[in-house]
Amino acid sequence: MGGTTSGDSGASIVRVRALPPKRDAFALALGALRRRLRQGIDAPGDALPIQLVAQDLRLSTTPVREALSRLAGEHLVDKRGPTYTRPRLDGPTLAALYNLRLIYLSAALAPDVRRRTAEGRATPRACFDFARELADGARPPSMIEVLFLDLMRAVDDPVLVQAYQQIADRLAPFQALEVQALDDIASEALALVTAFGEGRTAELRAGVRRYHRRRMGRSHALVRLAEGKKYRTDIV
Repeated sequence: MGGTTSGDSGASIVRVRALPPKRDAFALALGALRRRLRQGIDAPGDALPIQLVAQDLRLSTTPVREALSRLAGEHLVDKRGPTYTRPRLDGPTLAALYNLRLIYLSAALAPDVRRRTAEGRATPRACFDFARELADGARPPSMIEVLFLDLMRAVDDPVLVQAYQQIADRLAPFQALEVQALDDIASEALALVTAFGEGRTAELRAGVRRYHRRRMGRSHALVRLAEGKKYRTDIV
């Protein structure tokens, strides 16, 4: 315990320096690795650089490996012996992931689903704010990810939301590539956001189906783009 002592008529006063809060090394490693995987920094099939991640985060390799073990349980990384790699997907597997996300979103948009009545729901005004951001040049894939997450969070079913988030994390590295593989991304996103903001639920359901079926149809092209991408080795 660090501090200084001063005397006054025999009395001692100890001033103790406040220690900084201890970092949760596992949570820090888990968050950094999840961001790295979502951003698609590593090439499909490549080993994840445990030493580099630990060095950048100023951690030992132990919490990094523990975090990778957790992510392997979520199917966000593959484990081959002592090595953890970014998964390599083929076209049918990627299409199946898009289809599974569609199933979860369709469940959230079903007419008879129980919904939260308070802060869990996005307001129409928030949706129109998204639309303005799209018009101002925000990245459509990011905006749609926010919209889909708000749709899921409005559902009073935490198990469904958790299952959805795991699939969304697995699809996240392909978001930036969708812009290269598909036309009219901005118009598509704006139509979805506007339908939600104006409460046109039937139109929104149909738009979400079209959105995912387009990507399912281009899954092979998206996989080729992922395999041919130039990769950097730093952690962001």
